[in-house]
Amino acid sequence: MAPDKPANLAELAYTALEARLVTLHWPPGALLQEKDLAQAIGIGRTPVREAVQRLAGQGLLKILPRKGLLVAPVQRSELLQIIEVRRVLERLLVVKAAERASPQQRDTLAGLAAQFATVGEELDQYMRLDRALDAALGEACANPYLAAALAPLHAHCRRFWFLRRERLDLARAVALHAGLADAAARADGSGAIRALNGIIAVLEEQLGALDVIS
Repeated sequence: MAPDKPANLAELAYTALEARLVTLHWPPGALLQEKDLAQAIGIGRTPVREAVQRLAGQGLLKILPRKGLLVAPVQRSELLQIIEVRRVLERLLVVKAAERASPQQRDTLAGLAAQFATVGEELDQYMRLDRALDAALGEACANPYLAAALAPLHAHCRRFWFLRRERLDLARAVALHAGLADAAARADGSGAIRALNGIIAVLEEQLGALDVIS
């Protein structure tokens, strides 16, 4: 068990830190110290350092030598590039998930579709289900390279959802995610793509409506 512990702690640190960054607990532009991150999540400095390196590689943190860590700004140009890549890669992911999902994975996707129907105006619940849907589709597509390529793009987009939470048409976003989960569960690749296209359209609309992005 001992050899696995550091890796598990690093993964726990990554999950905890990513959640705080995505939900704007630490807002864009904030200056942080590694020791403060370790204290905030109750995990030692070594696994936190590994998680920080991973988050920096994904563009959510910037490492400033001798100064600390900067929470990366949300930039329109970067989000446009992220959406451009998502549009291509995620179409492949949802089609393959619809095609390759096991019976158990289809049950999971169907269950997520049903849970989305209960969200209402609860953004936190929506974001939890959004992350669960990304994970379920990533497993069902049976291509870990594809899922790994999309994971940081999803994190950036979730952070953008939070940034725009006051102006987001949550009911529309929820319905589209429920439709995606349902289509994938029913092996309907075309339906999954239609739902995904709607999700991408919502992101583009929110991005286009911005006057200034920090």
